[in-house]
Amino acid sequence: MNPVTDSAILEAGRVAGIGKESLIIDAGAGNGTALILLADTYGCAGSGIDIREDACKAATAAAARAGLSDRLEFICGDAATAAIPEEPDLVIALGSVDCWGGPDEAISACAEIAGKNGSILFGDRVWKGTCTPPEFAREWPEVRTLYELITAGREAGLKPVWLWHATPADWDRYESGIWTHTAAWLREQPEAPESDELAAYFEAIQDEYILFGRDSIGWAMILFSPA
Repeated sequence: MNPVTDSAILEAGRVAGIGKESLIIDAGAGNGTALILLADTYGCAGSGIDIREDACKAATAAAARAGLSDRLEFICGDAATAAIPEEPDLVIALGSVDCWGGPDEAISACAEIAGKNGSILFGDRVWKGTCTPPEFAREWPEVRTLYELITAGREAGLKPVWLWHATPADWDRYESGIWTHTAAWLREQPEAPESDELAAYFEAIQDEYILFGRDSIGWAMILFSPA
């Protein structure tokens, strides 16, 4: 999950030249939202990979409801080791750096998957500036600056050709969705064994977002093309 908007995904697909003959690989596809949106809009085919079985089932069902089962498949497995179709036109990795251990490794791995001719749509958290409180920065050692992500792409033989950054409103919408869902669960299941622990965690992530996250962390997508 991330604060990306449908319009941003579609704009990235347009810039990448996605069309009916295109093949997309979505590493860490989740419930298939990005891949289904691109296939439905541009007529492309694709494969999504996610290590969570429930996510793969949800994505497969969503593709079927959209009438895209003949063009999309979702594979339950580790994106770092799964058998992936060769020569994709676009590799997507949105918030899935954990598949490879970190942002630098993820960009390098996606470059290998994309081959000589494929583009990469990479998205992850970024530091907004250089004045992040140390006590907060220490909690997120894997977060990079936007410049560091751009540099990692260049070092992998890619060039950045398009950029999108989530607005504060995008972030608030995303965080509010988590808050609403969690609050509803706690209200409906007050006697659940994990309710006290979840309630404490819920309050902690709210405080973290309000005190530090909203001002310090952004979310960016970069479209890289072969250099």
